[in-house]
Amino acid sequence: MGRKRGYEFLLLLTYIAMSAVCIYLQFFSTSQTGDLTNLIVNVVMFVIVAAILTSATVGSLIPVANISADLVRVTEKIESDAKHAHSFLWEKYSEENSELFEDNRLRNRYRDYQYELERIVHTDKTYYKCDIADYIGFDLIDTVIHRERLNQVAGVMTGLGILGTFVGLSLGLQGFNTGTTAEITNSIAPLMSGIKVAFHTSIYGMVFSLVFNYVYKRRLDDAEMAVRGFLSAYKKYVMPDTATDGINRLMELQQQQTEAIQKLSSQFTEGLRDMLEPEFEHFDETLDKFARMTTRNQMDQLGRIVDMYVAEMNKSLGSSFTNMAKVTNQSLTMQETNHLHMKEILDKNAATAESMNKVALQMKGVADAISSYSENVHRLEKEVEKEAELLKKQNESSRKILDGAMQYMEALENARNPQQRNPVE
Repeated sequence: MGRKRGYEFLLLLTYIAMSAVCIYLQFFSTSQTGDLTNLIVNVVMFVIVAAILTSATVGSLIPVANISADLVRVTEKIESDAKHAHSFLWEKYSEENSELFEDNRLRNRYRDYQYELERIVHTDKTYYKCDIADYIGFDLIDTVIHRERLNQVAGVMTGLGILGTFVGLSLGLQGFNTGTTAEITNSIAPLMSGIKVAFHTSIYGMVFSLVFNYVYKRRLDDAEMAVRGFLSAYKKYVMPDTATDGINRLMELQQQQTEAIQKLSSQFTEGLRDMLEPEFEHFDETLDKFARMTTRNQMDQLGRIVDMYVAEMNKSLGSSFTNMAKVTNQSLTMQETNHLHMKEILDKNAATAESMNKVALQMKGVADAISSYSENVHRLEKEVEKEAELLKKQNESSRKILDGAMQYMEALENARNPQQRNPVE
C-alpha cells in the first residue's frame, strides 16, 4: 500500500508559524502595538495567502497525492500478482471483473482504456492496441495538479510580499514632512512603522513562496515517479507494448493458421474414411448376399432336377429324358442369367475401383499442397523471428537515445532554474 507523504501539513505549519509571528509583532511587540494600518495590511495579505493555499491544496495537491498513493498501491499489486502468474495479467484482471483502482479519476480513465481496447479487438486491425499511457500518464498528473496554475503560485507569494513592501513604504511616506527639523523628527516614527510593515510582508511572502515551491515540487516528483513505476509494471506484466504485441499477435495468428490447416486435413481424412467405409461395407454385404442367394438357387434347382430325373426314370425312359432336357434347358437359362448379373456386378466393381483411384490421386494432391503450405508458413515464421529481433534491437537503441535525451533535458532544466531547486531534500 502506497503511503502518503504529508507535504501539505508543512504548508499548514508554515501558515500557523507566520500567523503567530504576525500576532506577536502586532500585539506583543512594543514598537508596533496598536498600529491599525500594519494590522490591516497583514490581515489582508494573510487572507489572500490562505485563499491561495487552500485552493491549491484542496484542488490540486491532495487529489494528486491520492492518485500517487493509488498508483503505488496498484503497482505493488501488479508486481505481487506477477510473481505467481505464468502469463500476462490482462486475462486474469478481465475475468475477475473487479476494480483495479480506488481513485475515481483513475477508475474512469482505466474504464475508458478497457472500452477502447475492447472496441479495437473487434476490428480487423488486430495488430493495433491503444497505449495505457494515453489514459493514465503524465498528462493526467498535469491536468489534476493544474501545473500551469501552480507554477505561478510561488511568484504570486513573492509578488504579495513585494506589494506589501510598497504599500508599507507608501503608508510611511504619507505622513513624512520635510519642513522644519522638528517636523522631520516627528515624521520619522510613522516612516519607520511603514518600513517595518514593508519588510515584514516581504519576509512573509518569501517564506510562503519557498515553502510552497518545495511542497509543490516534491508532490509533483512523487506523482511522476508513481506514474513511471505504474507504466513500467503494467507494460511488463499486464499488457505489453503495441509494437511487441503486434509481432506476437502475428506469430500467434500464423500458429493458429497452421493448426487450423492440420486440423482441417485430419478432419478431411477422417470424413472421407467415415464416408467411404460404410459404402464398402454395404457393397461387401451385397456381394455376400448375392453369392449366398445364387448358391441357394442353384442348389434348389439341382435338387429339383434330381427329383424330376428320378421320377421320370421310374415311369419311362422316353418321357423322363424329355423332361430332363426341359429342366436342363431351364437350368442353363438360369445360369446364363446369373452370368449376366455377375458380369454387371464386376463392371460396377471396376468403375468403383477407378473412382477410388481418382480419390487417391486427389488426396495425394491435397497432401502435397498442405505440405508445401506448411513449408511456406515455417519459412515465414523464421522471417518474422528475424524481423522481431531487428525490432527489439531498434527498441533498445531508441530507449537508450530517449534516456540520454531525458538526462540532457533534466540537466538543462536544472541549469535554467537553479533558484527553484529544493532547499530541503
